[in-house]
Amino acid sequence: MQSNNYYLNNPLIHKDRKLSNASSEWVRSFSCEDLKPLIICRGPIRKEAMDVFDEMGINGYGILLSEKDSITYTNALAPELRSLTDPDRVHRVPDYTGANKEERTKRIQQIVRIAKDNGYNSIFAGYGFMSEDAEMVEAMEKAGLNFIGPCSYTQKAAGMKDQAKRTALETGVSVTPGVNNATSLALFAKYGKNGLEKCAKDHKLKVDFGKCKDDEEKALALLAASYDAGIDIIDAKDIGEALKQEAKRMLTEKPNNRFRLKAIAGGGGKGQRILQSANSYKGKSLEERVEQAAAKVPSLVLECLIELKTNGVGDNKNVLIEMNIETTRHQEIQVVGNGEWCMTMGGRDCSLQMHEQKLLEVSVTVEELEAAIEEAKAAGRKAELAQLKKDLEILQRMEEEGAVFGEAVKLDSVGTFECIVDGESHYFMEMNTRIQVEHRVTELCYKLKFTNPDDPNDFFIAESLVEVMALLARHGKRLPKPERIVREPASVEARMNATNQALQPHAGGIIEYWSDALEGEIRDDQGISLHNPDTDV
Repeated sequence: MQSNNYYLNNPLIHKDRKLSNASSEWVRSFSCEDLKPLIICRGPIRKEAMDVFDEMGINGYGILLSEKDSITYTNALAPELRSLTDPDRVHRVPDYTGANKEERTKRIQQIVRIAKDNGYNSIFAGYGFMSEDAEMVEAMEKAGLNFIGPCSYTQKAAGMKDQAKRTALETGVSVTPGVNNATSLALFAKYGKNGLEKCAKDHKLKVDFGKCKDDEEKALALLAASYDAGIDIIDAKDIGEALKQEAKRMLTEKPNNRFRLKAIAGGGGKGQRILQSANSYKGKSLEERVEQAAAKVPSLVLECLIELKTNGVGDNKNVLIEMNIETTRHQEIQVVGNGEWCMTMGGRDCSLQMHEQKLLEVSVTVEELEAAIEEAKAAGRKAELAQLKKDLEILQRMEEEGAVFGEAVKLDSVGTFECIVDGESHYFMEMNTRIQVEHRVTELCYKLKFTNPDDPNDFFIAESLVEVMALLARHGKRLPKPERIVREPASVEARMNATNQALQPHAGGIIEYWSDALEGEIRDDQGISLHNPDTDV
């Protein structure tokens, strides 16, 4: 253990989480010590997972290193690499994900082989994009490995933005206005609604159209078959043209509105582009301005796909277009489920962003808002009181919808139900089927109490979401629905992103001074804020 304020003042690590030490037989039955995870992510979440696994008595975990990381491994500053001294538990791959579909498939098989050859029985992928790769999760499941995160069914139903929006609409969840399935539109434009069966036959694709209730489902079934076969029946150009036509309609209806294009596999601000409003152009007529704006769509679609490396043959290239709500707050709800029950752990406001990257995350909980309402009421601040009451109502609606949506997609781990709030309205954007960087905000506000259904005095408490993920992966539907208990009244996360002097994202730079952590402050990083034991800087 390094003697640093990071460790001494961190209230979230170094707890006794070994359930096998409990006096209760029921509590002991939820021990996870037989898990042996291969950690396939990097960065702060890898260090956190190692800490939590140690505290839970989960030993023998291993980590994955890319070739780039491997070169600097022996002199690495990252504390997790310094603490894991057993070389047999460090495994190397060329990179973490692969540059295209073929490389990603190869990497998945390589990870499965590493796990099998070295006796790992589970996989932890953290909050990297591999954690939301349905193909990867499905491959792990088929190999008999326990994925510590949402199952492949949930990944498919909620992880892809188009399917998630369909599920939201079916379950009565409010969604952002827009077009959710450009790939179907592109198919209809290229082959006609009556030409889907001929397309399947021409490309030798097996599709059971009889099970489809409408043309939309037929198109989706045909597209799924093409992805499985690794062929393109439509390409980025087709999708760009289909979205261009839809953009014309939307720009005509709302010429002062900007619109957002989002590749369905994106996240963390990647795979998104803004389409400027029609009235930002200088055409003489609205028709001319709409044409100028819509002409940008095909190139923006391609940019979204290239950024996510989903522009290869056989990749799902669907891109959504939706209204960009300008005067908005970005709020997200922490969701936890075991495939049967689903519950929420309050919200986080992450409206302060730069370059689509979050800078500040502020807790939003029922308890915080109720306390603020009472304070405003006592002080006679009527306008503030009215706004706080609206905020509470919106939060409660988002939490209700988050739980309903989580149950609909059979969430069996942790996830985030992301919404935008506009005045008194809110709209579901997407569900992140993974733990997120900002999960600490929720952990500080709530802990979970799991109680024996036969004895209310028999229970255990989980304070870490990584711990909850391990419990759900190991025990799943045996876990009773927990009660959330207030831990701290509020919490805030400040995220520091490297930029150049123009405030554009930039990886380089030297930190000249860094203070020690304050009491109660938690720092998640890869060694930057720790004193280097070799140089003491």
